[in-house]
Amino acid sequence: MIPKPIELEILFVDMDAYFASVEQMDRPELRERPIAVTPVLAPTGCCIATSYEARAAGVRTGCGVREAQRLCPEIRVVKARPDRYITVHHQILSAIDRVIPVVQVESVDECWCRLFANERSPAAVDRLVAGIKSAIGLRIGPITCSVGVASNRLIAKTAAGMCKPDVVMSIRRTELPGPLRELGLTDLPGISKGINRRLRRAGIHTINDLYNRSAEELRGAWGSVLGVYWWHWIRGDQLPGPKTHRRTVGHQHVLAPEFRANNRARGVSLRLLSKAAQRMRSLGYVATRLSLWLQCVGGASWGDWTPVARTDDTAELHVELLKLWRDAPAGNVLQVGVRLEGLVLADVQLPLFGAERSRRSLMAVMDQINRRGGADTIYLAAMHHERKTAPRRIPFGAPPDLDLPDVDGSGW
Repeated sequence: MIPKPIELEILFVDMDAYFASVEQMDRPELRERPIAVTPVLAPTGCCIATSYEARAAGVRTGCGVREAQRLCPEIRVVKARPDRYITVHHQILSAIDRVIPVVQVESVDECWCRLFANERSPAAVDRLVAGIKSAIGLRIGPITCSVGVASNRLIAKTAAGMCKPDVVMSIRRTELPGPLRELGLTDLPGISKGINRRLRRAGIHTINDLYNRSAEELRGAWGSVLGVYWWHWIRGDQLPGPKTHRRTVGHQHVLAPEFRANNRARGVSLRLLSKAAQRMRSLGYVATRLSLWLQCVGGASWGDWTPVARTDDTAELHVELLKLWRDAPAGNVLQVGVRLEGLVLADVQLPLFGAERSRRSLMAVMDQINRRGGADTIYLAAMHHERKTAPRRIPFGAPPDLDLPDVDGSGW
């Protein structure tokens, strides 16, 4: 006998307006007020999070601070506190774990859990969700989450985003694609604007179009086997995605006015490279290519890259980065980005030759000292005056490890 497909299996927790909500939780005077969170308290800054009160006035994530203040004159702009958001994140995971085990953390404000057979009825789901919300409120404070429940992660995550804020939405497998029909394709997690353009070229414009295509047609539309996975996911199948290999580690930073001169921006880029190299080593990779990108004051942008020997040596990479700067345009720089590319897994065997062995050992010792003593307890002298720039940022994927000092997992 063929087993009956599971209707509900994944419970997805998505915190509501997370960064802004943490600020409102910690500062009662900000509650029920429009606020925006920005890394830099300046009119040229960018809103990386907004409260629902600000969104009601048209202020969205990615909006410039000056534009946010124009749209909502009463908005309060507060400086981001990444370490605080990560600390609360771990407290939230602990609270959820008291109700139902967390299977996987998706990002600093998202995670999902698996429902067992006795937890899949509507009444059981309601009890679990009420328990999660109560545990977060009692153990952390007045901060809310939305919950999506479905037969797989994609549909559960989509459901959580449909019901914000502070609500639960269940989508049973046999209901698909019904509850999704009113959504746009880019409302589905994983369909970016670029993928959406590719789907449009294949004549796929709506959720119905996506659902009604065959697995082979979707493979052609995606240009890879990923389209076959999507054929299963949109039908509620619980199918693990294809294995991926990390290709890049990088950081970018909007410069404060005092760091926009060309020589100061160069120092900040060395700081970004040091962070990226430490992060890369912690992940067990070496780089084969190095990229530098600049956005100049006035709007023009410039970028270049260079191949490098398989390396995780910060000092060697610094030398190559300075060579890239030789061709960079003169003038003030608004934003700088550094990226290590073409990552391959590091050889676990120690190098045979003495000099390379010593340099790898030196990098390991530097990382160990910085873990124990804090960010930049020891650093390369070339970034001395800029070592306090480019503080931790919250990545888009899994949250950074607080034990890895001042290093996040973001990229560009």
